[in-house]
Amino acid sequence: MMFQPTHTRANSPVSVSIDSGHYRRVLGHYPTGVCVITAIAPDGKPVGMTVGSFTSVSLDPPLVAFLAMKTSRAFSTIVEVGRFAVNVLAGDQLEQCRKFASRENDKFNSVAWRLSPLGSPVLLESPAWIDCTVESVIELGDHAMVVGAVSELDVERSAAPLMYFQGGYGRFSALSMVIDTADELSAHLRLADLARPKLEEISRAFGVHAAANALVGEHVVQLAWVGADGLDLETNLVGLRLPFVAPFGLLFAAWQSDEEREAWLGESKADELVRQILLDDLEQARQQGWAVIPDHAILREIEASIARIATDGALRASLSELETQIVKFAHQYTALSRDRPRGLSVPVFDNTGHVVLTVTAQRLPQLSPRMLDQCRAALVSVGEELTRAIGGLMPPIALDEK
Repeated sequence: MMFQPTHTRANSPVSVSIDSGHYRRVLGHYPTGVCVITAIAPDGKPVGMTVGSFTSVSLDPPLVAFLAMKTSRAFSTIVEVGRFAVNVLAGDQLEQCRKFASRENDKFNSVAWRLSPLGSPVLLESPAWIDCTVESVIELGDHAMVVGAVSELDVERSAAPLMYFQGGYGRFSALSMVIDTADELSAHLRLADLARPKLEEISRAFGVHAAANALVGEHVVQLAWVGADGLDLETNLVGLRLPFVAPFGLLFAAWQSDEEREAWLGESKADELVRQILLDDLEQARQQGWAVIPDHAILREIEASIARIATDGALRASLSELETQIVKFAHQYTALSRDRPRGLSVPVFDNTGHVVLTVTAQRLPQLSPRMLDQCRAALVSVGEELTRAIGGLMPPIALDEK
C-alpha cells in the first residue's frame, strides 16, 4: 500500500540564516529517548533505523509518530509497506543504537529479533515495543513525520531507558523511580530546599562539599549537593542513590527499630566482628548525635566511580565496578580509620523521632583538628535548626559528647 505525503500550509516565516552547529548545540539541551524503528521490506529483508524523535500523539485513537530523513531507505520502506514497529531502547543497548544509526548493509547481523503480530521486527532485548500501521506521512523540511496507528504493544522487561543528550548517550535514572508516592517525593524535596542554604553556609565557611540525603525505600538518595566553593559542581550529584545496607545510611538505621536495623545489617551479620563494630557505631551515633564517615581508599574509589557515572551515564561496566567497590567497602569496615574522617553527618528528625534527612560535610582530611571540631559543631547546629523548623522531635542525646 502506498502513502502519499500530506502537505500542510501556514504563513511563511521570514527566511533566517541559522548556523547548523549552533542549532544542534542549542537543541541538544533537550534530552530525548531513543528508539529503533523496524519494518520488513517487500523482498523479505528487515530494515531499521535509530530515531530520537518518537512521540505519543493521541490516546483516542491510539496514535504515535516519529520523524525521519526523507532520504532514508528505512523510511521509504516503511511508507511502502505501510507498517512498522517501535523498539524502545534501554540504557544497556547503546551498541544496538549505534548499529541501527550506522550505514551498515546488514544492521540485523548478530541482533536477536522476532516478528511482531503485524510482521515487523521486534528486538528481543528492548524493554517495550509498539506495533503500528502507517496512518499518514507529513513532509516537514528535510524530514517527514510518520504517524502510526497503534495495533498492539507490550512491555518485555523493566529497564532504565537510553537517552540522547548534548551529543552523547546515557542511561536515565529518575529520582522519582525510587520514590513510593508523589507526596513523599514532594515532602523530601521541600525539606532539601530548606536545607540547601545551610549547606551553602557550611561549604563556604569550611571549604568542604556539603550534601543532604534522605532514606527513600531501599536507597539513600542525595537530594541536595553544594561544591567546595559554595557553588554547584559541573558534575551534578543530585539524585545519586546508594543502597541502604550497612555501612551506608548508618544515621538512618541508628534510630530505627531493632527489626529494621537487623535488615539494614544484612550480610554483615555473617561476620561477628563487623556486626559488633557496626552496632557500636550505631550506639555511638545515638549517644553523640552525629556520625563519622571513615576515610579509606575504597571510599575514595567509590566517590570517583560515582563522579564518572554522573558524568558519563550509568553504563553497565561502571555500575558493575561500583557494586564491587560497595561490597568490598562493607567487608573491610573493621579496617577503616576514624582518626581522620572523610566526612561528618548529622540527623534531622521528624515529629515521631525518626531521621528524615541527614546533613553531611564531605572530604574533610584537609581540615585542622580545630576546624574539624568547628565544622562538626556547625553541622550539629544545622541539624537541630532544621529539626525545629519542621516541628521535629529531638531524641535524648548526650550534649556533652557533641
